[in-house]
Amino acid sequence: MGASIKAALLAACAFLGATAAQATPFTLTSPTGGLLPAGVSEVGGIVIDLTGASGTRVVSQVAASTEFVGNQSASNNPLLFGTQTGFTSSIVSSLGGGLTAASFRITLYDGDSQAGDFDFNENNLLVNGVNFGNFSSVATQETNGTGTTVLSSGLGFGNNILGTGFFSSTNSSILSALFGTLASGSLQFQVNDASPGDQFYDFTQGLDASLINVGSGPVIAPPGGGTVPPVTSVPEPASLALFGLGLAGLGLARRRRPA
Repeated sequence: MGASIKAALLAACAFLGATAAQATPFTLTSPTGGLLPAGVSEVGGIVIDLTGASGTRVVSQVAASTEFVGNQSASNNPLLFGTQTGFTSSIVSSLGGGLTAASFRITLYDGDSQAGDFDFNENNLLVNGVNFGNFSSVATQETNGTGTTVLSSGLGFGNNILGTGFFSSTNSSILSALFGTLASGSLQFQVNDASPGDQFYDFTQGLDASLINVGSGPVIAPPGGGTVPPVTSVPEPASLALFGLGLAGLGLARRRRPA
């Protein structure tokens, strides 16, 4: 095999390997459900991970571009920043009449229009009106916009950084209250601020993605109808191009071999 062909193959393998290694384990691992399914972006949007009394796991992701960006007014509190629809009666019934765990991954840039950090201990996440905790006490990672580079780790969402963290609960009272709201067909995500009116929020940064995957069973059609194929990891176009170049090199080498 020629040196140039070997170089192309090595470059393709190295690129693919580097791409796979860039995934952020923290942001792709739910505290209650474990590794998130392929198709969930490293950062961005709202990732929902529900475990039912039946053991069925329902995972979905709200597209980042549909979420709120801007200044919150004092009269707009709690602030609705994202909605996940598509919780049909069949999906809800698959949970077996209740929840045993729930995690929500939030990606937020900045979160403060004033000097200093996000208002300490004054902001709580509400999911369909159910309190899932304080924005200041959640473990988070600061990353670049694609989630491939970790810049820092800590608690809460700091000022002028892109942070991603999980709000989780296994509390039966909280989960019972949340499950009772699923009949509405959607989950609404709000920030409840004890002193509203001084915050800037950008929930739109990160990457768009969308799926609802029920356990290891069938992939459910997303909101709006239609059917999606089984959730698989799709290489980036550049990765495919390099891989294709490597395959072409192999074919050329074979044709050049003497009979």
